[in-house]
Amino acid sequence: KDGTLYMAWRHVYPGSVRDIVVARSNDQGATWSQPVRVQADDWKFDACPHAGPAIASDSNGTLHVTWWTGKEGAAGVYYTQSTDGGKTFAPASALGVAQYSRPAHVQLALAPNDRIIVAWDDGTKEVPRVVVRVSSDGGHHFADATTVSAVGRAASFPVLGVSRDSLAIAWSEVSAEAATAAANAAAKTDRKAPKGLEAVGDARVFVRRGVLQ
Repeated sequence: KDGTLYMAWRHVYPGSVRDIVVARSNDQGATWSQPVRVQADDWKFDACPHAGPAIASDSNGTLHVTWWTGKEGAAGVYYTQSTDGGKTFAPASALGVAQYSRPAHVQLALAPNDRIIVAWDDGTKEVPRVVVRVSSDGGHHFADATTVSAVGRAASFPVLGVSRDSLAIAWSEVSAEAATAAANAAAKTDRKAPKGLEAVGDARVFVRRGVLQ
């Protein structure tokens, strides 16, 4: 509300390390601070995972950040916050982490009464599913994950919307067989090669609505 702007992205460090950073502008975007790494994941990956972070600033000025990393042994979704304008960040909380994970596309929304909602497509499972976790104390603790997509269907790219106590989550969904076939085909192609648009196939978009407790 004071006009401060924040930007977050997956920064490429020397040695193909790809970690999430945040920069701040106090002059409407004319100049920016040096980017600050939200956590030293030290994930080395010589390609683009196409899975960026999500950020939001609450009425108290606290900056909330959530992201995915593919680092082996600690791959998955994390959350952290900054109370000093993005200069430093609290130790990250693991929201959904495993030895390995497909890229997750994380969404973050804030609701009244210090509630934080994080939704993502869980790539730690054999069949990706869309899940949501809610914090009722400003991000210090999160309730267990709730699955919102159909069992046995590969769900991805969720979009999250919150208005007061109302919650809506939309996502794209295909059969597990179609998702496996697409993954096998992608594994045989050059990761750096340009990618064209694919046919929609049996993909469908679903929406679920709920009420925050």
